[in-house]
Amino acid sequence: RKDKMPRFTDEWVVTKSLFEYTVGGQCDCCTFPSLLFHPDGLKGLISSVSDLETDAADAEIKATESSPFPPEMREHIWADRVKVRFKMKKEMDSYKEFLQEVEGGEAGLIHWCTEELGSTALRRIFQMPRSEVEEILTNRYGICPAYVAIMKCVVDQVANFGITKYDNDGRGEEELAFEKMLTFNRRGGFMLGIVRNDAEIDEDTLFTFVSVMKTLGGPKLLQRGPKSSNRDEEDGGADEPMREVMNEGGGPSFRSDRRITRLIIARYWADQIISKYKASCEIENNGED
Repeated sequence: RKDKMPRFTDEWVVTKSLFEYTVGGQCDCCTFPSLLFHPDGLKGLISSVSDLETDAADAEIKATESSPFPPEMREHIWADRVKVRFKMKKEMDSYKEFLQEVEGGEAGLIHWCTEELGSTALRRIFQMPRSEVEEILTNRYGICPAYVAIMKCVVDQVANFGITKYDNDGRGEEELAFEKMLTFNRRGGFMLGIVRNDAEIDEDTLFTFVSVMKTLGGPKLLQRGPKSSNRDEEDGGADEPMREVMNEGGGPSFRSDRRITRLIIARYWADQIISKYKASCEIENNGED
């Protein structure tokens, strides 16, 4: 009897996403070879992304030669990775501007969350159905079935990350802290333990999340890894690349996709806090009038 493949590993993501994509089929936009619009095809697209580290772009181009995905599927996956990053970067200023507008900055927002929202509202905010990630990727960022198949599996991977025994994915202090605090429950979905069992607000967790909110405004979408060549020094700071690096087993790693998934989750919760804060300010201003 063959050994059963461990669930939620990178190898599992490859196998399951290939099956999901094959069964699910393609949409109309996937019938067009979009990467042919770049004269150098996939290689040209990878090289043209300005936020890729030089060595990372070279590694990604080399990795495509042994990718387990069919060429057309691989191209659509890569094109959507670029699209999602590009659109998410355009949204960064809104998070930066929000914290600049909050009276008292980060400390003021923490005080407002504690005194105005309270534990009951915070507990409701910090829950996210697993399906919401796919909804955001599809409806807001317009990704196609090939990358949907990948990200559905990656969301499952993030939800069960402890089972994989992989090292932490994050780079910066705030990203790592959020990764460690993030939990998953079948009933509640993704959750953050912002409220303790005694119904008291966990001030450390709240402080950490507000620190994460600050990073949502940049300067980087995701923090990059250590520089690995002189050319990277010349290129200056860059985000960690959107790439399928090789894992220890020799196959593609979905680390960057997991980081994007957690970023989407953090933004989902940040958006709710921002919305409620602005609504509160509007009510207060109307009352003064």
